[in-house]
Amino acid sequence: MTGATGIVGRALLQRLAGDKRSAGRNMPDVTVLSRNVSAFPEPQVRAIHGRITEPETWIRALDGCTEFVHMAALTGKARAADFERANVEGTRSVLEACKRAGVRRFLFVSSIAATYPEHDAYPYGRSKLAAEALVRASGLEWAIVRPTIVMSRRAKIWHSLEGLASLPIVPMFGGGAVRIQPIHADDLALCLEAWLQDPSLDSAAYDLGGPEILTFRDFLARIHRRKKGGAARFLPLPGHSAIAVLKHVEKFLLPVLPMSAGQLYSFVYDSTSQPNPLQQRFQPQMRNVDAMLDDLLRYG
Repeated sequence: MTGATGIVGRALLQRLAGDKRSAGRNMPDVTVLSRNVSAFPEPQVRAIHGRITEPETWIRALDGCTEFVHMAALTGKARAADFERANVEGTRSVLEACKRAGVRRFLFVSSIAATYPEHDAYPYGRSKLAAEALVRASGLEWAIVRPTIVMSRRAKIWHSLEGLASLPIVPMFGGGAVRIQPIHADDLALCLEAWLQDPSLDSAAYDLGGPEILTFRDFLARIHRRKKGGAARFLPLPGHSAIAVLKHVEKFLLPVLPMSAGQLYSFVYDSTSQPNPLQQRFQPQMRNVDAMLDDLLRYG
């Protein structure tokens, strides 16, 4: 596994370890590639220090490996060249290492951003789409999952949205009519675990979202009501025109901007999943939005 210190990686490892404790099943031996090898207390986890772009330093750790879960990615605010290096070339590196080591199955955790109708100002989305193409052409048994908006108390996106929704007047880029389908990290991990156990899920891409679709405005309004006890007041702001301005300005000022043009894409394009067998299998037991907010706001 790569990206095992992230919110989804931790949820997957905890689920695998939890299955062993509760059901008497053997947790598969897991090797994680990480720059923080002290972050894995599970006795069944072997942590290897390394970078995904330097496979010669860790390829021997793949001996005997049958599945590879690639979750590591650069997100947030960064230059296009950085997204290309981390998300495209990084994926190319791990795919080549897997082929050389004889790994049979490869799961790539992409993003719903790869499905947006355009990525002109969104290098992250472009990088995920390009990485998906590499996975499809790899010759391995592959699957791709595209999570929508992943929620967890540790998620940066959650803290950003919570802060936004807590303001006296909530800025709403694009008017807030776009639809979102948030999924809890633990529910996403449930789907990833299913792939580990079921080879019939190979050779397909799966959008993964929670059981409830709502507008971005409604989502922020629900957070505001829980935090502040009343109805939210919104300040409508432009969406596409704001992206166009930021795209120009960030060429010179990206390090000091509060957000990039690409980070506004989720306010102007729907982040919802297309129906698919993997999501339909587990959606009835996933948290809806209110249950998700109960968990996310449990500690105030």
